[in-house]
Amino acid sequence: MNSKFLPIIALIATVFWGCQKDFLETKSTESVDEEAIFTNTKTAMMAVNGLHKLMWTPDLSTSAFYGGYDMLMIWYDVMGEDLVYTYSNAQFQTQAQWATHRKPTVGSVEHFYRLMQYFVSNSNMIIDRIDNIEGPQSERNNIKGQAMFYRAFAHFTMVQMYGERYISGRNNTQMGIVLRTDNSSKPRARASVEEVYAQVNSDIDESIRLLNATDVNRSSKAHINVHVARGLKARILLTQGHWLEAAEMADQVVKKSGAQLQADTYKTLDNRFSDQSNSEWLWGSKPLLSQFKRLTHFHGYMSNENISYNQNSPRAIYNLLYNRISDTDIRKSIWFPKAVDRTVTPRPLVPPSSNSKYANYMANKFLVTDPQTEGQRDIPFMRLPEMMLIAAEGYVRAGGHDAQAAEALLPLAQHRDPQYHKTTNTGADLIDEVMFQRRVELWGEGFRFLDLKRLNVPLDRGPKPRAGYNQGNWSNSMTTMPTNVDPLASNFNMYGNGTVIGEPNRYRPADSKEWEWVLPEKEVELNPLCLQNPL
Repeated sequence: MNSKFLPIIALIATVFWGCQKDFLETKSTESVDEEAIFTNTKTAMMAVNGLHKLMWTPDLSTSAFYGGYDMLMIWYDVMGEDLVYTYSNAQFQTQAQWATHRKPTVGSVEHFYRLMQYFVSNSNMIIDRIDNIEGPQSERNNIKGQAMFYRAFAHFTMVQMYGERYISGRNNTQMGIVLRTDNSSKPRARASVEEVYAQVNSDIDESIRLLNATDVNRSSKAHINVHVARGLKARILLTQGHWLEAAEMADQVVKKSGAQLQADTYKTLDNRFSDQSNSEWLWGSKPLLSQFKRLTHFHGYMSNENISYNQNSPRAIYNLLYNRISDTDIRKSIWFPKAVDRTVTPRPLVPPSSNSKYANYMANKFLVTDPQTEGQRDIPFMRLPEMMLIAAEGYVRAGGHDAQAAEALLPLAQHRDPQYHKTTNTGADLIDEVMFQRRVELWGEGFRFLDLKRLNVPLDRGPKPRAGYNQGNWSNSMTTMPTNVDPLASNFNMYGNGTVIGEPNRYRPADSKEWEWVLPEKEVELNPLCLQNPL
């Protein structure tokens, strides 16, 4: 088989289970022979750059709306309770209803499975070849370390999606994913969840070792350094319930990465979460305008501006979470609980068009000046606050480390709220405080669904209105504030005709099979050893 490397989208392996060319067909017209890519470390960096592009590229599919990993981040949050889907819309509504990820023939399900396989196959090719090419050892360490990172990242992402959750202290024999540490096209069965995590940990440990043994400085935060690799390791340990190890790994990132909390992260109005120069960012994309001038990018969907999808269905925060935020917390200012009252507008940069909708509790966290015409906005994949929160959560859940948890939480909580004092909570109350801070700080950044799953917590989008209240069934063009709203009810299904998400979708039990994504139909057809998840 003649394997090609397509540098625009980083396709350097043309095998899928059964070698189906049509399944890997792309729009790219630029190709470079694989041998030319792996001539030396300078040319091999093209392959690494291709891996970075997979985080945001929309060009892997014939559809313009699937996008890269940044689109999965939006899926993860609309499938939770903290990001509220307001009005009926073509994009992400069925994801919020927990329908799309359960259909093996849906194009987006196929696309994202394939996207993760691109990460794996491309990383495998780099890992297999890099030790035998010309160049300084430090450069080889850097290239191989980044490839090991992405293989770990892809397998970790997939096992969280397609496998059952990892249960610490048990023999995790439940079905995980098909592991591919080489680019053989032979059919393979799904490895157990335990086997997948063993491989993921082996890869990320090797990535940390290699990136710690290089003197190559990354050109931007789109590239991976040892601190980002340690950050991923902390995420993996947290998901496995290895609490103390996760806390200690995250602490290393906090203390050694050089990242710092930035004073204006929540004060700057526009472009605050689209610029990797922010000192809090550890890892973020740097898309290219020439390849990305469409709506298929993170900010095109998350910026509540005068733009097609978002002007029709603005993103909002779960009101019962918002109500818990202190009035002195700077983060509270990025949501608008009374947006329908136009005296305070969440759109100060671009005047809304006549058909723009307002939604109470709508957000401007990801507000950018021109989301429709510019797609080169940076996307945050890992920030310092996440590491602080992992440290705090790990310490408190480990037991006997409440004081360390409070110390880990203090810098972030006090930075966001000057009136915050070090907590005296312990045990379950401290866990609740840490998770509250996590939900507020990381809102919209793609963590909530995965958090619920790893913690075996049901999806609970809050109570519907009680009898005698009209919330959940009113429609009035959203130009006047609703009246007789139940203060104890959630704002799910509050907008439009009250059926945007649907009442049956308020709740999913923790043991539901719907927490596992289904595998695409073509994977099961072409790999007969791969069993489908229960439908």
